[in-house]
Amino acid sequence: MLRMNISGLIPKNLEDRGLLVLKDNLRYIEDILDHRRIPREGIPEDKIRLLLKFLSLMDTDKDPKVVRVGEREGRCASRIQEELVSGFCHGIGRSGNLIDPQPKAPGASAMYRLTNDILTSFLRNLGLKVYGIGLPVATGLSLSLCLNAARRMYNSNVVIYPYAAHKSPIKGIYLAGFRMRFVETKLYGDKVKVDVEDIEDAIVHEIKEGNNPCVLSTLTFFPPRESDNIEEIARICEEYNIPHIVNGAYALQSRYYIERLRRALKYRVDAVVSSSDKNLLTPIGGGIVYSKDRDFLREVSLSYPGRACATPVVNILVSLLSLGMRGYLELMEEQRRCRDLLEELLNNLAEKTGGKVLNIDNPISLSVTVHLDPVEIAGKLYNLRVTGPRGVRARDKFGTCYLRGYPYDYIVISAPLGVKERDIVAVVEKLENILLSR
Repeated sequence: MLRMNISGLIPKNLEDRGLLVLKDNLRYIEDILDHRRIPREGIPEDKIRLLLKFLSLMDTDKDPKVVRVGEREGRCASRIQEELVSGFCHGIGRSGNLIDPQPKAPGASAMYRLTNDILTSFLRNLGLKVYGIGLPVATGLSLSLCLNAARRMYNSNVVIYPYAAHKSPIKGIYLAGFRMRFVETKLYGDKVKVDVEDIEDAIVHEIKEGNNPCVLSTLTFFPPRESDNIEEIARICEEYNIPHIVNGAYALQSRYYIERLRRALKYRVDAVVSSSDKNLLTPIGGGIVYSKDRDFLREVSLSYPGRACATPVVNILVSLLSLGMRGYLELMEEQRRCRDLLEELLNNLAEKTGGKVLNIDNPISLSVTVHLDPVEIAGKLYNLRVTGPRGVRARDKFGTCYLRGYPYDYIVISAPLGVKERDIVAVVEKLENILLSR
């Protein structure tokens, strides 16, 4: 496609040598476009930039002979804006369907399809037999789009929500116009969780009332709230033939969560929503939706109003290409090691302070009890330039949901994808200094 006629400009032997190097450099792009799957090894950033540049040059706002008289023509006040969207000024999607090709944006449309193909190959390399699409919105809005898809396909009108005190999914439910039925949590030792029997009772009640329920379950959350039993919920939803959406905000970074998804996907899981920033190390603003059912993903796309900014999708593509499958698996292994180190250090700290590490099944986060005000402790950590830990009082609904109280005040610390061992050591050292300073 690219014709480089440099004949006569330099000696023939140099011409042949230079064209050989050029061909090998362009092969990165050819391989991506030919195979459309996540590369084994990460691709150099300059080659990714070249791919994005080539694709963006296909859009009509880059046409040197175009006459642009529409109200939406990819015009920018500053080149900075064009750089921020990697040249895809027309965005992605059409007014009726997010994943449909856009006449003014052949390059952006090809980029979006390429991203979804590579994303699907990434998910399958993790062991999930699903199709995936990237969305230009974060977790809460992605959940809302999935719920709209459930309404379009199955006439769902009420969401059964095993309660987790997280504002985004709750707002997403209300934004989609659903009535919400909470299923309350219970305390089992240190663990806060929802009984599957209570979820089934809620399903039966709504069906008897003449409603069409769907279930929004939670796979990833902070301790002491444990994951919902998504495997059993999926089996129940299959039995009652009702939709089941899983909030797996940071599920893709952990083999523990991936295995649970694999088991649940044997039954009724219409879609899983994960965050691009938590799982693929992108800036905030993108979502990943994956499902066994391509038709459901299309309905999710149809639920999106209007065109969308291309940047969140470009960020997904850049992460997948720059990390490669090997790089991602290495990050997953590093995350596991950091989580083990965090548990070891927090147990040592608990022995010194008279606290304990809560006995919760969570491959990312841990909670340690404290005898001082946990909110004050979290504030001190923040002032010491530590971001991420949460301080939760026993009466706070964040961790205990609908319980009237929890036995302990505690601090939540996470070891997510991208964290380093030095970070784990530093946060525990600073926490120890605070707890032992009085």
